[in-house]
Amino acid sequence: MIPDAYEHEEAGIGLRHYLNILRRRKLIVVVVFAIVIGVAAALTFNQKALYEARTTIVVGQQGGLVQPQNASAIQPFSATMSELLKSTVVVDVVIRALRLPVTPEQLLREVSVSFNPESAALQVSVVDHSQKRAKQIANQLGVTFSKLVGKRFGKAETASAGQQATLPLTAVVWDPAHVLPGKVSPKPKQNLIIAGALGLILGLLVAFLRDYFDRSLHTIEEIERAFGVPVIGQIPRVAKVNRMHRRVRWDKNRDFAEAFRTLRANLQYLAVGRPLKTLLITSPSADQGKTTVCANLAAALARSGASVAVVESDLRRPELGGVFGISSQAPGLTDVLVGMEQLPEVLQSIELPPTTAGFSEASNHVVVLPSGPLPPNPSELLASPLASRLVQGLGDRFETVVFDSPPVLLVSDAVELAQIVDGVIIVVRWTKATRDEAKELRILAQRLDMYIAGVVVTGVPSRSHHYYADPA
Repeated sequence: MIPDAYEHEEAGIGLRHYLNILRRRKLIVVVVFAIVIGVAAALTFNQKALYEARTTIVVGQQGGLVQPQNASAIQPFSATMSELLKSTVVVDVVIRALRLPVTPEQLLREVSVSFNPESAALQVSVVDHSQKRAKQIANQLGVTFSKLVGKRFGKAETASAGQQATLPLTAVVWDPAHVLPGKVSPKPKQNLIIAGALGLILGLLVAFLRDYFDRSLHTIEEIERAFGVPVIGQIPRVAKVNRMHRRVRWDKNRDFAEAFRTLRANLQYLAVGRPLKTLLITSPSADQGKTTVCANLAAALARSGASVAVVESDLRRPELGGVFGISSQAPGLTDVLVGMEQLPEVLQSIELPPTTAGFSEASNHVVVLPSGPLPPNPSELLASPLASRLVQGLGDRFETVVFDSPPVLLVSDAVELAQIVDGVIIVVRWTKATRDEAKELRILAQRLDMYIAGVVVTGVPSRSHHYYADPA
């Protein structure tokens, strides 16, 4: 079962939560930001420069501006002239005059016309890769349009009886074509600023999406909420050593040794409310560090003066014997369970390495029960009444018995043992445990009435794991 204190704890979402996400996913933000900036820079500096030339054309009546009585018609008049200027008729003449190697549609894409609704002045802009050609096109547009307006609308219409005569329309180039200083595009500074803002937004979006869909647990608080039990031990990350002597000399690393002393103290505190003579060390999945925790926890308990036995109950991939230097051919647990050996005959007393940290030792040995020959039916063997009597017998003989078992969610071996020991310790590696594993384990514990005493996290980064330093 899961301790009640953690059953209804809810995750708090706030500024700290989002800052933690950014800290974990900062590499994603940086990479996305760099990619966007890089793409924008490549496109910007490989883009051919564009220049703009402008000219202003004033349209009016009979050489002047629109007559006062027609002032209300200036906007539609200017809009009409703007549409006529951007017509195929005009650009065809410009193309022939300048012998441009483009189609009317292509040239029209380079031309834009704007006007003030309250005036009759048309501002014509031409954008081109060549300053010279942009100016020539703008100039020719003004000349061509003026001629065509004069030709088409330059004659006054005779007024009929009672009506005023219609004045002829004119188009005059007021501001000759000229090229604006600088390039229209690309604009490196502007493009990079925009790209930087977009890259940052996109990077944050990707980071938060990645975190949303990531099922792994990244902080101690997340682990406690997911598993519903406290984290009772944080084992720091240490350099890899020989697999068969995995951190047996744990006192060589002060933080590593102190982590197990802290775990030992936490277990003693938990044992005040509920006896924890027999402990099962397991994990949700493989390669979480449970065997290392099992061996070093047993050593830490023995150094405090307690009589400790450690049992290799992983009958599929036993490694605990190798940690203590015991031959894989040695008789052990399976021999006792099938009646081939008596328990006292297979127990081996292993002397612990001397400490180097200046701590006095109340005991310098642990008793190890190796796995023995691997059976074809480990689950059935551990579920037998003999296994239950063996656990009880070890509990009567020793103050603490620690069992190393297979991952609890992969095979049923650990489940059989978990129901006959006093408590279970779950071992998870930093950032490797998932919410799905935690949920499945909680359901299993509640269904089978397993007592989960706490979680031990292995491989904790040094920045997340600090102890009070000894004086120099």
